[in-house]
Amino acid sequence: MTSRPPLAVQQRQPQQRSLSSSGLSQRPPHQRTLSQQYLPPSPVRKSETFNANDDLGPYGAAPRRGGSKLKLELANDGITHAGFSESPQTLDPLSANKPFTPSRVMPLGEASPLADMSAPASRCQTADNDSIPLPMPPRRPRFAVPLSRPTPTAPPAVVKKDVKPKPFVLEPPADAPRYSSMGKGEPAAYADFRPWTGNGPEDRLNESVIRSGYYDKAPAQVQSEQTSAKATLFPALKHKSGLHTLSTLFTGILNQRRHSGQVTSASTFKPPPRVTLTDTKREVWLRDLANPAISLRRLSRTIPHGIRGRVLLDQCLNKNVPTDRAVWLAKCVGANEIRAFKRKGLNGTFAMGGEIKWIRDWTIHIEQFVEGVVSAFNENEWKAKVTYAVRLATHLYCEYLLERDHYTEWLISGLENSNQARLPMWLLMVRIYWKDLVRSRKTGRRLATAVLSHHAAIYQHPDRDILLPLSNQLQILLDSLLLASPESFVHPPTWSRYRSIILAALPNDREAHRLAIEAIDARNERLVSTHIKSRPAVRSTVVKMLDTTLRKPYVEDLAIHLWKTSDDKTSLIMTVLEWCMSLYRQGIAKVYVTARILSSWSALDVDITGTILDFLDKDPLHELDRKHLVYHLVSELVRSGRFSIPQYLQWLIARGGLVDPAETEPEGPCLTRLLVEVPTHNLKESIRCLRSTILRKGAFSTELEAEDIANAVRCIQQTLGVAQEADGVGLPRKPLSIKKLVKRIKLSSRAYQSEIGDWLCNQFVATYTENMRSEKGGVELSSSQFDSVRTLLEAAQDFTMLEGVLKALVGCSNPELLASCADTVNLHLHVFAATGSAKPLFSALLERLKAISELQGIGARPLLASLSRLAPRMPGLDFMAARLQNDLIKTDRSSAVDASSPLSDNMAMQLQDDETELNEQIEKLASYTSADRPTMERLFEAIIGRLQICWGKADERQRPYCVLLTRLRVFDTQHFDNLMKAWVQSVRRLANRPPISHIFPLLISSGCLSLLLLFATAGRNGAQQSPLAGSASIYLQEVLQMLMMGLVPNQFMTPEDCYRFRLIQDQAKVDHAKELMLLIRGVLAEYSTSKSLQPPMTQPLDDNHTRVQFLELLRNLILVDPQAASQTLSLKSPDPKLCSLIENITTNLLVPEGGGGQKTFEQVLELANEFTLPFCQVKLSMNLAMDDCNSPEGTERLQSQLALLSKALDNAIDANNIMWTGMLPSLSPEITQHMKSRAEARFLEILPSLKNSVSSEDGVGKETSVAENLLAVIDMIIRGVPTSKPVQISNGMVDKLVDLWEVLSSASLEASLLRDTLLSHWLPLLLSYLTLHATPLPNPTESSRPIHETRARAVLVLAGLVQELDKFPSSALSQRAFDLALLLADGLSDDTRLQCVRAVKDVTADPRLRYLFSFAPNPAEQLMLAHREKPPPNMGINERRAMAFGLGMGMLPERLSPFAIRRWELLSEPTPNVGENDTALSLHLFEARKVQ
Repeated sequence: MTSRPPLAVQQRQPQQRSLSSSGLSQRPPHQRTLSQQYLPPSPVRKSETFNANDDLGPYGAAPRRGGSKLKLELANDGITHAGFSESPQTLDPLSANKPFTPSRVMPLGEASPLADMSAPASRCQTADNDSIPLPMPPRRPRFAVPLSRPTPTAPPAVVKKDVKPKPFVLEPPADAPRYSSMGKGEPAAYADFRPWTGNGPEDRLNESVIRSGYYDKAPAQVQSEQTSAKATLFPALKHKSGLHTLSTLFTGILNQRRHSGQVTSASTFKPPPRVTLTDTKREVWLRDLANPAISLRRLSRTIPHGIRGRVLLDQCLNKNVPTDRAVWLAKCVGANEIRAFKRKGLNGTFAMGGEIKWIRDWTIHIEQFVEGVVSAFNENEWKAKVTYAVRLATHLYCEYLLERDHYTEWLISGLENSNQARLPMWLLMVRIYWKDLVRSRKTGRRLATAVLSHHAAIYQHPDRDILLPLSNQLQILLDSLLLASPESFVHPPTWSRYRSIILAALPNDREAHRLAIEAIDARNERLVSTHIKSRPAVRSTVVKMLDTTLRKPYVEDLAIHLWKTSDDKTSLIMTVLEWCMSLYRQGIAKVYVTARILSSWSALDVDITGTILDFLDKDPLHELDRKHLVYHLVSELVRSGRFSIPQYLQWLIARGGLVDPAETEPEGPCLTRLLVEVPTHNLKESIRCLRSTILRKGAFSTELEAEDIANAVRCIQQTLGVAQEADGVGLPRKPLSIKKLVKRIKLSSRAYQSEIGDWLCNQFVATYTENMRSEKGGVELSSSQFDSVRTLLEAAQDFTMLEGVLKALVGCSNPELLASCADTVNLHLHVFAATGSAKPLFSALLERLKAISELQGIGARPLLASLSRLAPRMPGLDFMAARLQNDLIKTDRSSAVDASSPLSDNMAMQLQDDETELNEQIEKLASYTSADRPTMERLFEAIIGRLQICWGKADERQRPYCVLLTRLRVFDTQHFDNLMKAWVQSVRRLANRPPISHIFPLLISSGCLSLLLLFATAGRNGAQQSPLAGSASIYLQEVLQMLMMGLVPNQFMTPEDCYRFRLIQDQAKVDHAKELMLLIRGVLAEYSTSKSLQPPMTQPLDDNHTRVQFLELLRNLILVDPQAASQTLSLKSPDPKLCSLIENITTNLLVPEGGGGQKTFEQVLELANEFTLPFCQVKLSMNLAMDDCNSPEGTERLQSQLALLSKALDNAIDANNIMWTGMLPSLSPEITQHMKSRAEARFLEILPSLKNSVSSEDGVGKETSVAENLLAVIDMIIRGVPTSKPVQISNGMVDKLVDLWEVLSSASLEASLLRDTLLSHWLPLLLSYLTLHATPLPNPTESSRPIHETRARAVLVLAGLVQELDKFPSSALSQRAFDLALLLADGLSDDTRLQCVRAVKDVTADPRLRYLFSFAPNPAEQLMLAHREKPPPNMGINERRAMAFGLGMGMLPERLSPFAIRRWELLSEPTPNVGENDTALSLHLFEARKVQ
């Protein structure tokens, strides 16, 4: 038990340690050299350095100097090897783990054996009476390498070589250590070198040497036996039990030898003491610590006080202390600090707390030390210092000399909050510890999230190419994490945010990583979706995506997104067709959207014709409106070539053709009537003949059809003033008006409408465009002609031909005509977006605006105003919209001095002298830099006064007055709107006035009155508190009627004004849906109030046409916001007439084709599907909110309604009808909470257990179906209803999970019968149910303790379930349960997590559970000592011997006791006094034996 080596053992001179050459396995030599043991100290302290440029002799040898030979040898200059330097050669922080080779410990000044072997310089210092040892004698070089050789002046004389053989003489090697001869010539001897000469003492044989061998020192004489033992042992060996006896003897001898050689003394370990030293001595001690040649046992005599914490780390860095010696110093200081807490007299609890606090502070010092070194990048040798600091911290981490949890938290926080400048350094440190970090969920998920966040930030950075090296490092770490710890990526919010970037950055040749990403994707998807009722969910998703096209323009990738929603393509196409034919979706845009989608899918080998025919075969479509939608869709598909007429004719012929004339009637079957409705102008002649033949069998004449089409075209020509070649037969004497033509076109078949549209576009308008393009030039199409063509095409709903007309007229130079084209695109934007022509038309009109502005200047204002209204509705053109709006404002402000201002000369001629004076005052106001508000108010009152005089008269001056107001508004928009708002409120209070439809439309169309201002004055608080009379009592109804009705041009409303007002009406349904809802609510309240007034007034809502328009408006608004519509119609009014009106309205919305009356809850739920869901929601909300709940009667009725609703929901669930679940989130919070509680209670009640199980298979199937429906209800409420507090897991849920765990782990017969059903149905359902409640806690630190305890209990049960499910490898539920446990464990508090750890750490060693609960086994923990019990006192000597030898009754039982390793006291050199048991561990506990 000593560290002193034999005297003859050579000790290699150690290397001066550099930062990159120390490791955990290296230990400096502690032995003293021969010169240190036997030579006297030198009177002169040598310098640590020497001059390498001293003068050399002619052959490279040092000149001879005075003094002893040892001094001369110490003064020899060495040749430094070129491969060594003071700075490290690598930045690898783990370079200390490289093998410990001789080349790595060569002294810094020692030459390479392959180069010059001159003596190295000494780096030690000596002084009188100093115990610092002298260095080893320098080795003699084999040869000297001179620095330069003089060039001889003459060639040397030739010397004859001696070729005689010489006898071999063994010479001592040059590297052999020498015993000094004290300056007396040659060395006395060489250490460990003594060649054999044949005449040594051991070579002389005699009887003693032969018998006993040769000894340098004669052994001690032992008393030998006087007689031989042969006579005693031989007879015993011959006995049959002799071998056993001999074995017993030898066993006893060995046992006795073991006991006699065992270390039984107590541990004499004491940490190295600390003493107070002066600064000078402390510096000397630290330098000695940095010198590996100085033994640690010698340094352990006195450790300076004051070296602790950050000072210790900084001193080790500045003195370049080798890493293992720095760790030794840290252990010495730490052991003394920890023992100091125990010496203070504190009890165990306080001492332990002090020790934990000191370790925490020490860890913080290490973190600050590393951060400080890394931050000081401007200092010299920064790279070497960073390498040293990181390596030292790594060694302390590996030896558990710091608080690992705090240190890893520091690493993760640093990586999360790092900027790109410091990110490489944090990546360097994290890559050292990442394998430890991913063993814990607490740090692994944060590490993955931080890496993904930095990777995404760099991937999306505009200078990504500059940051490519950093991105590559992140990608390498990310690849390692994906393969090593996929569980760290199981977090749906994080994965959904970065998934696309991971896939985009992944190379194509990484198949293993791609598979890992797919697996992670599937695991996160399971935590998001419940996998319940997938088909209705797909249909609902498709319908929602299609409904967006009714509110926003069609997007190009909609067809691709729809195609990816389902693998059942036939069902997908059927759903799209159902949406197109639904009466619950208004507008013609859905036909063109469907046609665009089906055209896109036809390129994917989809039989569009066959699918449409199958759809019509399954759904006969009895409603006439739905039939017209089919005819319209097919006609558009026929034009684009996506619907095959020959295939349709072949299909008809295969079914027997037409045999009944009723099949071709408008009310006939859709499948056969379609042949009459298809357009024929693009069909081949053979197809036309075949069509005529088939229709002839159905008593339909195609000749008469052709004549009717020709007559219709001639009528249109006559109306449009087109010259005809001959007088048409049967034409009216007077041309038909456009209004009459519109009525006839609307009543015509789709084939007629298509032919009319084709003639208008390709012949009538094409004639004008060809004339304009000709060299001679021609007359352009007038605005009135364009308005007539547009009206006819809109009546025919042939927007494909209208698109062609717009494209043909875009090249004209008339700004008013181009403005009409822009307004047309604006009104039918959803249609033109679906056909794909909206953006091209806008771009063409914008180019024409630039050209016309250059030529006509302010004359282009009509086109500029129209484009400024269109641009905000175009997706992605916000910048252009703002630019056009600014240009329009500038144009209006500069138009006051322009001749072609909005107040044209014709308008000025219509005004009398006083109006002319107003115009001049407005012109004068325009010349001021700022608006004069008093003047503006005076002009406003004057214009409004004259405008009111014109009310109720066919006075054409109303239009010029509106233009004057428009010009006046430009000067101060805000002040003008305030004046207009006050005037509108005064109009509202007028009892005698014209209808609102005669007052506001012109103001709204001209831009004087905005809809927002009108809605602001239409609130219930805008009316007077006193009862209103006359027209004031129906003001809101008139405003709503105005916004719904179609205007007819008159003396002061031009067709363009009416068209622009129609555009404003259409935009209000989408842009101002919320304001319209409030207006409707006020209208219903006003209707209830005004019905009781005397004298009675005619109510606009009593008009049937107004009610039809009101239903259409409500249907559009319900699709935009069903919840707002429910609140609007849920009025609590005692008026029975109003209740009856609302009841009829909601019923007609739900059943458009009649069937009015009261609808029960069960009837409403039966009508629920993907298309009627918003209307069922409104109906349900209205039925539940008709009475006032504050009154006792209202509360009682509400409870009865809830009971009826609950019964209806239960019946619908039992009938497997769950489509109505989509309306649950929109109901009131009280109702949804009631339904959720009822569904959850019933769901948990259905789940089986050992006490309650379902026996029959039919019963199991029915129960599982009901459970799936209940889970769908719960899912819809939880995911759709926004709540202030997230849902949490309850103890009842955990109890049911425990019941299923008991079924899986039980070996009873009942459990075995239930196990298959549990694995296939019940357990997946319960896991889905728990997933819905596994929402993250908003603030885990502030959440209540019961919530944490319940979640912890659920995690523990899931952990046990995971291990139990491992017995069923065919089931994928084990991983699913583990992922759910991960999601729940993320929100646990630290205290709750520690309780879970204490519950499982002693039960299982499953690494999944260690990851789940974020705990790692400490190698120093859970160690046990085995103590052998003492034999009983009454045991005999023979029994004791037998037990000692392991015979008879065997070994004594062992007792286990916990053993804690004190890592701070694991010191290799604790004290300079070597004792038998001076280790930190008591060796007799381990039955250690002495080394003999």
